[in-house]
Amino acid sequence: MRIITIAIFLFLITYSGFCQNNLNIDSELIPHLNKSLAPFYHGVASGDPTQNSVVIWSKLTLDKNILEAKVTWEIATDINFKQNHQTGTITTNTNSDFTTKINVSNLKPYTAYYYRFSYDNNNIYSIVGQTKTLSNHLNTSTIAFASCSNYEWGYFNNYRFMAEDKAIDMVVHLGDYIYEYAVGKYGDTTIGRLNVPNKEIITLSDYRTRYSLYRLDKDLMKLHQLKPFMTTWDDHEIANNAYVDGAQNHQANEGDWYARKAAATKAYYEWLPVNKKPESHLYRSFSIGKLINLVLLDTRIEGRTMQVDSSAAINFLDTTRSILGKEQYNWLTNTLDKSFSWNIIGNQVPFGPMFQPDKIKGATYMDGWDGYPYEREKFVNYLKNTQLKNIVIVTGDYHSSFAMETDLQGTQDTSDNVAIEFVVTSITSANDDEYANAKEVAEAKELYLKNNPHMKYCNNEDHGYLVLKVSKDELIAEFNYASTVKKPEATKITEKVYHIKSGSSVLVDKTKK
Repeated sequence: MRIITIAIFLFLITYSGFCQNNLNIDSELIPHLNKSLAPFYHGVASGDPTQNSVVIWSKLTLDKNILEAKVTWEIATDINFKQNHQTGTITTNTNSDFTTKINVSNLKPYTAYYYRFSYDNNNIYSIVGQTKTLSNHLNTSTIAFASCSNYEWGYFNNYRFMAEDKAIDMVVHLGDYIYEYAVGKYGDTTIGRLNVPNKEIITLSDYRTRYSLYRLDKDLMKLHQLKPFMTTWDDHEIANNAYVDGAQNHQANEGDWYARKAAATKAYYEWLPVNKKPESHLYRSFSIGKLINLVLLDTRIEGRTMQVDSSAAINFLDTTRSILGKEQYNWLTNTLDKSFSWNIIGNQVPFGPMFQPDKIKGATYMDGWDGYPYEREKFVNYLKNTQLKNIVIVTGDYHSSFAMETDLQGTQDTSDNVAIEFVVTSITSANDDEYANAKEVAEAKELYLKNNPHMKYCNNEDHGYLVLKVSKDELIAEFNYASTVKKPEATKITEKVYHIKSGSSVLVDKTKK
């Protein structure tokens, strides 16, 4: 009997290994799989909530020979899936990379929901996700903003901190959710987090595999499980310094740019809980009661014309150069609304103005709004002329934290302020201290503050995220950081806190001493 039992045990081990090796997934990702989650190895996610709907997401990872499968989804107001229960079945297949995305409607406003997915006639369940719809009438809301999460540069401790913070209602990711580079091209390979595939990603299969790697990270998986996301992209979801017709990091020997962009776009919409289709615009807005008009831009591939190398370029001031494109610019100005207590603009690249001490990037950041002076001035003047108040711009991309009182020229005078801009640093992507010693980092910080009189805060060495606590009369901004991203254990540090009173575009430092 004992011999038979051992034989069966050995067979099951062998069979388990055989099944995993035959999964429809890159073989290099198999060591990253948590077997207890099979076949929903990538967990669950939710996003783009409204007052009566939310997108829920998951993915099956099955045998390579399976080309199509049915998945059942459930959502309810209790964890036992008894109250206000909805369910349905959807077919997923290789065309969608076996991702499953449903926009669930007929939900109640400002209500917490639980959701899950099942496979094999409801015999195998995913983990249970939590999400929340938006409110029609809300007095306060807390939103976390994230940007620039490079797998090879470090552990996603900051994602874990957001997941653990019960006060956060939703997460806005401002772009660079993934990075396209080959192993070691932009990252710290000494910590053992290596890109899969190991080459630069170009094809649809490449992009899908890179998203798969990121979504197997336990901290990102936990955050998606517990908080609804609103996402927009920046450049690295396709290639560095992208624009409509190309990118700095797309070379002629890498094939057709538009084919690469189409592949990256398809993978993005498959893997993220976005209530949009690849052929539509990614820019969109969300109404959180009458408290917040949350506007998410696409400053990258919707209407951006090619960057110039410097302000000395002959076409630098050309009125045809655009970072938004005419259609998106008109949509933005029509979407900003005085009837909301706050208009918060999620924006990929620094709005500025901002003098840079960086010798490589130069004094003007050509990949940001400063590199498109005609459209930037046009928008500043629009805000002035319409006298829109309580405009807050939250920006990613730059891998440093800044708090700025925004005007046209970047002066210390507060009477001409039109908005507040918070630039959120990276989740992990390299900032100054990855490339310079402590003295050089401190000197750069000093130059940022000295040469930008409208800039009240700079952190160019830590990795973290921004939390906005919004009420009708006041907005509170907290800059949070991980003590390290080089190992999976870290503590959260809240370094700086600012308050903005309604009707004011002046930053008030409320950091506890």
